[in-house]
Amino acid sequence: MQYRGLLMAVAFLLMAAPAATAQKLKQRMAERYAAVFDYTNMAKVYEDIIKGKDATAADYRELAFAYKKLGNHAKAAEVYKKLIDMGNPAPDDLLSYADQLRAQGKYDEAATWYQAYSDKAPDDEWVKQYLRQGGFLKHLEADSTKDRVRSLPINSADADLAPAVMNDLLIFSSARGEGVGGRTKYNWDREPFLNLYSALLKGETATDPMVMRKDLNSRFHDGTATYDPIRKRLYFTRDNFYYGKLTKASNGEVKLGIYYSDIGKGELGQEEWGALVPFEQNNPEYNFGQPCISPDGKRLYFVSDMPGGSGGTDIWYCDDAGGQWGAPKNMGTKVNTPGGEMYPFIAKDSTFYFCSTGHPGLGGYDIFSVHLSPAGPGRVFNLKPPMNTPYNDQGLILLADDSTGFFFSDRPGGMGSDDIYGCTVHAPRIRIKGIVVDKQTQAAVTGYALDLRDDKGAFIDDAKMQLLDDGRFIIDAPYSETYKLTASRNGYRQGNTDLNSSTDDLENAVVQMEKYDYGSEGVVKNGETKAPLDSVHVQLLDSDGKLVQELYTGPDGKYTFALQAEKDYKVKAEKEGFFKQSTQITTKGKTNTILKNDFNLFPLQVNQVVRLDNIYYDLAKWNIRPDAAKELDKLVQTLNDNPSVKIELSSHTDCRGKDAYNLSLSEKRAKSAVEYLIKQGIAKDRLTYKGYGETKPVEPCECSKCTEAEHQANRRTEFKVLSK
Repeated sequence: MQYRGLLMAVAFLLMAAPAATAQKLKQRMAERYAAVFDYTNMAKVYEDIIKGKDATAADYRELAFAYKKLGNHAKAAEVYKKLIDMGNPAPDDLLSYADQLRAQGKYDEAATWYQAYSDKAPDDEWVKQYLRQGGFLKHLEADSTKDRVRSLPINSADADLAPAVMNDLLIFSSARGEGVGGRTKYNWDREPFLNLYSALLKGETATDPMVMRKDLNSRFHDGTATYDPIRKRLYFTRDNFYYGKLTKASNGEVKLGIYYSDIGKGELGQEEWGALVPFEQNNPEYNFGQPCISPDGKRLYFVSDMPGGSGGTDIWYCDDAGGQWGAPKNMGTKVNTPGGEMYPFIAKDSTFYFCSTGHPGLGGYDIFSVHLSPAGPGRVFNLKPPMNTPYNDQGLILLADDSTGFFFSDRPGGMGSDDIYGCTVHAPRIRIKGIVVDKQTQAAVTGYALDLRDDKGAFIDDAKMQLLDDGRFIIDAPYSETYKLTASRNGYRQGNTDLNSSTDDLENAVVQMEKYDYGSEGVVKNGETKAPLDSVHVQLLDSDGKLVQELYTGPDGKYTFALQAEKDYKVKAEKEGFFKQSTQITTKGKTNTILKNDFNLFPLQVNQVVRLDNIYYDLAKWNIRPDAAKELDKLVQTLNDNPSVKIELSSHTDCRGKDAYNLSLSEKRAKSAVEYLIKQGIAKDRLTYKGYGETKPVEPCECSKCTEAEHQANRRTEFKVLSK
């Protein structure tokens, strides 16, 4: 029965009834409309009620509620403002008014009323997200991404929504009224019931939409699907209507449920839909819908308003338990909020997309992303414009490249109440703002170099840095769960700050640097190419072997440490795939000294040959001279730093002299060097020696024409890695 007819039916009663009785009759009328989701007529009743002098604050709230359900944010805000102006509003009235202002893009006004609500409800952490950073909503609106949005030719003048991919088809829901239910209209939005449709998927677009067969569609709502290619199974949402039987909750409402159908072989071998099967976790007392299957088919995400959530609708999941779905588990408060969360989607790279009214957004439903790890969800990101608007933006799904996708929105410019759009999305980025200061004086430090590493210790090459004149910096970087910021400057000990993207204030990062009089510095190079080596782990240890400080080199290969007076230290440098090296240093007996030590790290691989410089012998002798011993001591340290490595130490001569003599002399020299290493504590079974005489020159010149420099290059001592 429509509003006008029902109003006439009670008109005579209202004429004779006292005002209070008439008010109650109208409220009951509105309740009837609300029970069947007819918010249009519910709003009309309450519009009539608030014209009377006996309207209460509760009546205004009900009218605002009806407007919200209809998506009329301007009228809802107008009603909340009247309610507030009546005096003594409840804190939730202030919050609801702020939400409706935000939904209209009135961000400055919304921030004012969020603050008014926070003053009355200081323990509500949710609203503080809008207040913690000045101009948060303005920043959210302004920080548009590189994402792109495209219109599609499959939309109609009615609602088109909830895209999903099934092989080469784009499955979606539409109220265009071509399915089983025809043009029968749903009370809530005055549009036909939703049916499932398919369109041909063609790269970034889709064409040729067609209503799907009645095997899947009913005369009630059918939509919001997900396809499992492993099981060849289509899960979708529908009113709890199962083979002609409409199941209602105990309060008389028809809730949503998840159903599925498998693709099987017909009598003639053709593919056809199998029997309709209800999801085993459905409960007629609550809504279950919007399923999403994980890429490996082992987890089913869905939306429900069942108890145990954070409020409104929450996202839940079930894991495959031997062919059946296990008990539902809530996604937790990192994802779910007291608002509403809907339309889950999980990409192959474990990025989880969903829409929400509870996370800070531009208004209505916004689309968010969060990376899922074994430890749980990380930081939640708003996808920002152009993906999000002050309107309802929902249902993002991505193709196999995890970048090209589709979503739906009721933003202006579409053909119907909701339209499906194509899009290209990119990985989220983080903005870090901060300052570098002197640890003692807290004054700003300028002229520093800054680098940024991700949670795996790798340099973030794609980070964009602005180093400002006042010591401050602004960094735009790809998302990482944690970051390590490192600031370097001559005369200062390197400053490091670890940041957690989920829990730390990334708008006010501080890196402290400590001045020093004593220091250790140097460059770590690739021993073969002599180029600076980045991502080298350099450690400073005290005389007891305890870690004092550590860092990773940047692209310039440099390291710096602050030292104390009258102390002994060890500096170690190591990088995966390279020889480890270390050196002993001391400040004892020194004043205001910078101790410089460069490292040459050679690749650690079998048959790798490393030349030992400055190993000299007296003419026709093979005993180890003091100057050669110093160089061999470096090899001792390298072998101690790499205790599993076995080597062959070899000696070579130039071409002058007789072959047999050169071979014998080089053998004696190699043996002498190995014996020295053994005396220094290197295990005998890690060492072999070989004299090659003049048989392996590095400068293969004609002997009588070799220059002295070529002769010198051929006279050498080196070692080869036998095993690592």
